[in-house]
Amino acid sequence: MNTTMNRYFTKTLLLSSFALGASTAAHAQLVYGELGYSAMTASLSVPLLGVSAKANPAMGRAIIGVSPLLGLTLEGLAAGHISDDRFNSSGSQLLNGRAKVSQILGVYVGGRLPLGPVELFGRVGAAQSELDFRGLGKADDTDVSYGGGVRIIPGKNLTFSADYMNYYNKGGAKIEGYTLSIGYRF
Repeated sequence: MNTTMNRYFTKTLLLSSFALGASTAAHAQLVYGELGYSAMTASLSVPLLGVSAKANPAMGRAIIGVSPLLGLTLEGLAAGHISDDRFNSSGSQLLNGRAKVSQILGVYVGGRLPLGPVELFGRVGAAQSELDFRGLGKADDTDVSYGGGVRIIPGKNLTFSADYMNYYNKGGAKIEGYTLSIGYRF
């Protein structure tokens, strides 16, 4: 990732963290956290070489968020590598190797729609992602990230959720995935 984008992402992350902290101190609102398992799809296309590849690595994901106003959410996301996956390329050159998403760090603004014990939610923000198709190419950059899902709230504090996220789609590389999470509302 270039230095300018790295500084921008770091400043955005710090400002968002400060806003989350200031918001938490100023109001009594919903604060929550989630831990989940992400089944990812990572793809890489290099049209110049006539090669494309796809793999299904897995990640662990954590989200901490705050809802300062009814329906508005501010979230920080961190995901780390659990397992890589074998890829087979297609095109003019057939290559084999392993694909790995090393990490994803993101900040998001979103909304939630409570419907009794069920809640619909969506988020949009920026995520810095590291993707490596060993022997074929790498992506390490920041891109717009978005997604949404459904959350079940069986009691006062415990939650279960399922969501889809598009983390990165730039320069022939794409990272997206589905996550099942368990959460807690403080």
